[in-house]
Amino acid sequence: MRRRPAPHGHVNHERWLVSYADFITLLFAFFVVMYAISSVNEGKYKILSATLKNVFETQPTSNKPISLLHGQDGSAGHPNASASDDQRKVLVQVQEQMQANLQKEVRAHQISIIDHGAWLEVDIRSELLFDSGSAVINQGALALLAKIADQLAGMHNALRIAGYTDNQPIISPIYPSNWELSAARAVSVLRFFSERGVAESRMAAIAYGEFHPVADNNTETGRQQNRRVMVAISATPQDPLSPFQP
Repeated sequence: MRRRPAPHGHVNHERWLVSYADFITLLFAFFVVMYAISSVNEGKYKILSATLKNVFETQPTSNKPISLLHGQDGSAGHPNASASDDQRKVLVQVQEQMQANLQKEVRAHQISIIDHGAWLEVDIRSELLFDSGSAVINQGALALLAKIADQLAGMHNALRIAGYTDNQPIISPIYPSNWELSAARAVSVLRFFSERGVAESRMAAIAYGEFHPVADNNTETGRQQNRRVMVAISATPQDPLSPFQP
Protein backbone atom coordinates (compact mmCIF):
# COMPACT_ATOMS: atom_id res chain seq x y z
CA MET A 1 0.00 0.00 0.00
CA ARG A 2 1.20 3.49 -0.70
CA ARG A 3 1.77 5.74 2.35
CA ARG A 4 -0.15 8.93 2.61
CA PRO A 5 2.02 12.02 2.62
CA ALA A 6 2.33 13.64 6.08
CA PRO A 7 0.21 16.70 6.39
CA HIS A 8 2.20 19.97 6.44
CA GLY A 9 2.29 21.83 9.85
CA HIS A 10 0.83 25.29 10.32
CA VAL A 11 3.27 27.98 9.15
CA ASN A 12 3.57 31.00 11.55
CA HIS A 13 3.82 34.10 9.43
CA GLU A 14 4.21 36.44 12.49
CA ARG A 15 7.63 35.26 13.79
CA TRP A 16 9.13 38.57 12.72
CA LEU A 17 7.30 40.22 15.62
CA VAL A 18 9.58 38.42 18.12
CA SER A 19 12.72 39.77 16.50
CA TYR A 20 11.15 43.21 16.22
CA ALA A 21 10.21 43.23 19.91
CA ASP A 22 13.77 42.24 20.90
CA PHE A 23 15.16 45.02 18.75
CA ILE A 24 12.83 47.62 20.25
CA THR A 25 13.76 46.47 23.79
CA LEU A 26 17.50 46.77 23.07
CA LEU A 27 16.98 50.16 21.47
CA PHE A 28 15.04 51.38 24.51
CA ALA A 29 17.77 50.15 26.87
CA PHE A 30 20.40 51.88 24.72
CA PHE A 31 18.67 55.25 24.96
CA VAL A 32 18.12 54.85 28.73
CA VAL A 33 21.85 54.25 29.21
CA MET A 34 22.76 57.20 26.97
CA TYR A 35 20.40 59.47 28.91
CA ALA A 36 21.87 58.36 32.25
CA ILE A 37 25.40 59.06 31.03
CA SER A 38 24.50 62.47 29.67
CA SER A 39 22.62 63.53 32.85
CA VAL A 40 24.63 66.19 34.74
CA ASN A 41 24.51 66.69 38.50
CA GLU A 42 24.01 70.45 38.61
CA GLY A 43 25.27 70.81 42.18
CA LYS A 44 28.50 68.92 41.53
CA TYR A 45 28.99 70.81 38.27
CA LYS A 46 28.74 74.17 40.04
CA ILE A 47 31.25 73.09 42.73
CA LEU A 48 33.74 71.87 40.11
CA SER A 49 33.30 75.04 38.06
CA ALA A 50 33.88 77.31 41.08
CA THR A 51 36.95 75.34 42.16
CA LEU A 52 38.56 75.53 38.72
CA LYS A 53 37.77 79.23 38.51
CA ASN A 54 39.50 79.94 41.85
CA VAL A 55 42.55 77.90 40.86
CA PHE A 56 43.10 79.69 37.57
CA GLU A 57 42.19 83.19 38.74
CA THR A 58 44.11 83.26 42.08
CA GLN A 59 47.40 85.11 41.85
CA PRO A 60 50.49 83.39 43.32
CA THR A 61 51.48 84.80 46.70
CA SER A 62 55.18 84.51 45.93
CA ASN A 63 57.37 83.72 42.97
CA LYS A 64 60.14 82.40 45.23
CA PRO A 65 60.64 78.65 44.83
CA ILE A 66 60.00 76.50 47.90
CA SER A 67 63.00 74.50 49.02
CA LEU A 68 62.30 70.80 49.51
CA LEU A 69 65.76 70.06 50.87
CA HIS A 70 67.03 70.33 54.41
CA GLY A 71 69.50 73.12 54.77
CA GLN A 72 70.21 76.63 55.90
CA ASP A 73 67.68 78.07 53.55
CA GLY A 74 64.61 76.41 54.69
CA SER A 75 64.46 73.67 57.26
CA ALA A 76 62.47 71.65 54.70
CA GLY A 77 60.41 74.65 53.61
CA HIS A 78 58.75 75.26 56.98
CA PRO A 79 57.33 78.73 57.64
CA ASN A 80 59.67 79.39 60.55
CA ALA A 81 62.57 79.58 58.09
CA SER A 82 61.61 83.22 57.51
CA ALA A 83 62.32 84.31 61.08
CA SER A 84 63.37 87.94 61.29
CA ASP A 85 66.78 89.09 62.49
CA ASP A 86 65.30 90.24 65.80
CA GLN A 87 63.68 86.85 66.36
CA ARG A 88 66.95 85.11 65.59
CA LYS A 89 68.77 87.34 68.09
CA VAL A 90 66.27 86.37 70.80
CA LEU A 91 66.80 82.69 70.03
CA VAL A 92 70.58 83.09 70.23
CA GLN A 93 70.24 84.82 73.59
CA VAL A 94 68.06 81.98 74.85
CA GLN A 95 70.69 79.46 73.76
CA GLU A 96 73.51 81.35 75.46
CA GLN A 97 71.58 81.77 78.70
CA MET A 98 70.58 78.09 78.79
CA GLN A 99 74.14 76.97 78.18
CA ALA A 100 75.26 79.18 81.05
CA ASN A 101 72.53 77.93 83.41
CA LEU A 102 72.96 74.26 82.45
CA GLN A 103 76.69 74.16 81.82
CA LYS A 104 77.20 71.27 84.26
CA GLU A 105 74.70 69.05 82.46
CA VAL A 106 75.94 70.18 79.04
CA ARG A 107 79.54 69.28 79.90
CA ALA A 108 78.39 65.89 81.16
CA HIS A 109 76.58 65.34 77.81
CA GLN A 110 73.30 64.91 79.64
CA ILE A 111 71.81 67.92 77.86
CA SER A 112 72.55 69.20 74.37
CA ILE A 113 71.46 72.55 72.96
CA ILE A 114 71.52 72.82 69.17
CA ASP A 115 70.70 75.86 67.05
CA HIS A 116 68.85 74.88 63.84
CA GLY A 117 68.44 78.44 62.65
CA ALA A 118 64.64 78.56 62.70
CA TRP A 119 64.36 76.73 66.00
CA LEU A 120 66.38 75.71 69.04
CA GLU A 121 66.60 72.09 70.15
CA VAL A 122 67.13 71.21 73.81
CA ASP A 123 67.69 67.47 74.25
CA ILE A 124 67.44 66.08 77.81
CA ARG A 125 68.41 62.49 78.62
CA SER A 126 65.52 60.55 80.11
CA GLU A 127 67.79 59.23 82.87
CA LEU A 128 67.87 62.74 84.31
CA LEU A 129 64.09 63.05 84.34
CA PHE A 130 62.51 59.62 84.89
CA ASP A 131 63.08 56.21 86.37
CA SER A 132 63.09 53.28 83.97
CA GLY A 133 59.61 52.66 82.53
CA SER A 134 58.15 55.65 84.40
CA ALA A 135 56.73 59.01 83.29
CA VAL A 136 56.81 60.59 86.78
CA ILE A 137 59.45 63.33 86.95
CA ASN A 138 62.17 62.65 89.52
CA GLN A 139 62.46 65.10 92.39
CA GLY A 140 66.09 65.69 91.48
CA ALA A 141 65.12 66.85 87.98
CA LEU A 142 62.60 69.48 89.09
CA ALA A 143 65.23 72.17 89.61
CA LEU A 144 66.67 71.48 86.16
CA LEU A 145 63.30 71.74 84.43
CA ALA A 146 62.46 74.83 86.49
CA LYS A 147 65.50 76.64 85.04
CA ILE A 148 64.30 75.88 81.52
CA ALA A 149 60.65 76.66 82.22
CA ASP A 150 61.36 79.97 83.94
CA GLN A 151 63.35 81.12 80.93
CA LEU A 152 60.60 80.08 78.52
CA ALA A 153 57.74 81.56 80.56
CA GLY A 154 58.54 85.12 79.54
CA MET A 155 58.69 84.34 75.82
CA HIS A 156 56.03 84.16 73.12
CA ASN A 157 57.74 81.51 71.02
CA ALA A 158 55.94 78.30 70.15
CA LEU A 159 57.19 75.12 71.83
CA ARG A 160 57.03 71.44 70.98
CA ILE A 161 57.94 68.82 73.56
CA ALA A 162 58.72 65.42 72.07
CA GLY A 163 59.29 62.10 73.82
CA TYR A 164 61.61 59.38 72.47
CA THR A 165 62.57 55.90 73.68
CA ASP A 166 64.97 53.18 72.62
CA ASN A 167 63.79 50.09 70.73
CA GLN A 168 63.61 47.76 73.73
CA PRO A 169 60.07 46.43 74.33
CA ILE A 170 58.50 47.79 77.48
CA ILE A 171 56.91 45.50 80.04
CA SER A 172 54.45 47.57 82.02
CA PRO A 173 50.76 47.33 82.97
CA ILE A 174 50.52 51.11 82.53
CA TYR A 175 52.21 51.61 79.16
CA PRO A 176 51.46 48.93 76.55
CA SER A 177 54.23 50.14 74.24
CA ASN A 178 56.97 52.72 73.82
CA TRP A 179 54.45 54.99 72.12
CA GLU A 180 52.47 55.45 75.32
CA LEU A 181 55.62 55.84 77.43
CA SER A 182 57.12 58.53 75.19
CA ALA A 183 53.77 60.36 75.05
CA ALA A 184 53.35 60.28 78.83
CA ARG A 185 56.87 61.64 79.38
CA ALA A 186 56.35 64.48 76.92
CA VAL A 187 53.05 65.41 78.59
CA SER A 188 54.65 65.27 82.06
CA VAL A 189 57.23 67.86 81.00
CA LEU A 190 54.53 69.94 79.31
CA ARG A 191 52.39 69.96 82.46
CA PHE A 192 55.38 70.97 84.57
CA PHE A 193 56.12 73.87 82.22
CA SER A 194 52.48 74.89 82.42
CA GLU A 195 52.63 74.94 86.23
CA ARG A 196 55.73 77.15 85.99
CA GLY A 197 53.88 79.76 83.93
CA VAL A 198 54.48 78.73 80.32
CA ALA A 199 51.31 79.42 78.33
CA GLU A 200 49.60 76.18 77.36
CA SER A 201 48.49 77.63 74.02
CA ARG A 202 52.14 77.81 72.99
CA MET A 203 52.90 74.14 73.64
CA ALA A 204 52.26 70.75 72.07
CA ALA A 205 53.33 67.27 73.15
CA ILE A 206 54.51 64.73 70.57
CA ALA A 207 55.32 61.01 70.91
CA TYR A 208 57.88 59.40 68.62
CA GLY A 209 58.39 56.19 70.58
CA GLU A 210 61.41 54.22 69.40
CA PHE A 211 61.41 55.90 66.00
CA HIS A 212 63.74 58.69 64.83
CA PRO A 213 66.71 57.51 66.93
CA VAL A 214 69.82 59.68 67.09
CA ALA A 215 72.18 56.78 67.82
CA ASP A 216 72.58 53.05 67.28
CA ASN A 217 70.12 51.03 69.34
CA ASN A 218 72.41 48.00 69.21
CA THR A 219 74.64 49.43 71.95
CA GLU A 220 73.77 50.52 75.50
CA THR A 221 75.41 53.91 74.88
CA GLY A 222 73.26 54.44 71.82
CA ARG A 223 70.09 53.40 73.63
CA GLN A 224 70.84 55.90 76.41
CA GLN A 225 71.12 58.67 73.82
CA ASN A 226 67.85 57.66 72.20
CA ARG A 227 65.92 57.79 75.50
CA ARG A 228 65.32 61.51 75.69
CA VAL A 229 62.88 64.39 75.82
CA MET A 230 63.37 67.13 73.27
CA VAL A 231 62.15 70.70 73.82
CA ALA A 232 61.98 72.53 70.50
CA ILE A 233 61.74 76.31 70.71
CA SER A 234 60.51 78.05 67.59
CA ALA A 235 61.94 81.41 66.55
CA THR A 236 58.38 82.67 66.04
CA PRO A 237 55.00 82.33 67.79
CA GLN A 238 53.71 79.97 65.10
CA ASP A 239 51.92 76.66 65.59
CA PRO A 240 54.36 74.31 67.36
CA LEU A 241 53.20 71.38 65.19
CA SER A 242 54.42 72.86 61.93
CA PRO A 243 57.89 74.37 62.16
CA PHE A 244 60.06 71.49 63.33
CA GLN A 245 61.67 68.42 61.85
CA PRO A 246 60.89 65.01 63.42
